[in-house]
Amino acid sequence: MPEFMYVASDRAGKKVEGKMEANSEGELRMSLRGQGLRPLKITKARLTQMDIGTALKGLAKGSDSVPVERLMNFIRQLQTMITSGVPLIQAIELFHEQETDQTLRRILGACKDRINGGSFLWECFAQYPNTFERVFVALVRAGESSGTLDVMLKRIGKYLENSYRVKKLIKSSMTYPISVSVIAIGVITLMLTVVIPKFEAMIMSSGGEMPAPTKFVIALSHGLVANFVPILAGVGVVFFFARSYFKTNEGRIVLQKFALTLPLVGPLIIKSGVARFARTISTLLSSGVPIVDALEICKSAASHIAFEDAIGEMRKDIELGASFANAMQKQKVFPKMALQMSSVGENTGNLDKMLEKVADFYEEEVETAIQGMLKLIEPVMLVVMGGIVGGLMISMYLPIFQMAGSAGGGE
Repeated sequence: MPEFMYVASDRAGKKVEGKMEANSEGELRMSLRGQGLRPLKITKARLTQMDIGTALKGLAKGSDSVPVERLMNFIRQLQTMITSGVPLIQAIELFHEQETDQTLRRILGACKDRINGGSFLWECFAQYPNTFERVFVALVRAGESSGTLDVMLKRIGKYLENSYRVKKLIKSSMTYPISVSVIAIGVITLMLTVVIPKFEAMIMSSGGEMPAPTKFVIALSHGLVANFVPILAGVGVVFFFARSYFKTNEGRIVLQKFALTLPLVGPLIIKSGVARFARTISTLLSSGVPIVDALEICKSAASHIAFEDAIGEMRKDIELGASFANAMQKQKVFPKMALQMSSVGENTGNLDKMLEKVADFYEEEVETAIQGMLKLIEPVMLVVMGGIVGGLMISMYLPIFQMAGSAGGGE
């Protein structure tokens, strides 16, 4: 867990300096506010400023990730046991003994030891940010503080199910076009390297004159056959470096900004982002999380840089006294309908419920848009693939047609 240096002011206005471990700057802000401190300046501690134990722990820390399906099942079972009156520590011990996923089993074992040592469940989960999102941790913390852990676990389960459904739909929608693209590239490569050379040998043996399209295809075939290994290696190198670049923060920003400009993909990203934001903040607000903290968590949970920036600006405006609806209206990424519904919800005191309706609406919009895209992509890709393959075949048959025409004319 990273360590931060902070400067804050207490209720008397006195400045307080210190350092603290937290998963992120937003979580540290929440922790300081819980201690009655108002954060003024927060910076990540340099290696020389860290405690030796913290530095070594950061170097040794591995990746802890559990499949979403398994996590949802765990949450449902835990919620059922807590609702039935089973003590938390007994439930964790039982799940630890029966768990088949090794990563989750190791996490539950560590949680069991920490809870026996006096820690809260949310503190245990906060140690594994790759498995438990900040939204997850915040809701568990709110549930333990208010004595409604079973209610919060139920909300977490619903949140995970809704988020997982949308993510799965988006991923499954990409399977078909990617599969067709790979098959198309394979078929075209096979034609250029195997089929076209055989046609060339047949045409050359007949002594016929080759038209321009045929010459172009044969030249393309020769180039691919002669440089197949270098081309394949070059594609592999470009793919590796592109993938590495787009995994960086700078590359991610470039890719996401480009995706927003695409005709069909851009609107889908906006709808998906609005649905995720509305679902997350609705869940947090209905659980009693303060709006500023809820926005900070939403920022870290956002999947697109445009929403990260927008939510960050909203949080700043609300800290300066703006209403939620006014802060939201300043950001261009939110559609008019989402703005109007949020304004109505804030004016009627039902902001969390109205945001839940916004999430439901835009999740349905995403599903409808994806289904429409699939219906459009399928014929387009078939036409493109058929056109390329058909063009290659026609270009190779042209000399044969010409020879047949010349023979017919001579008779």
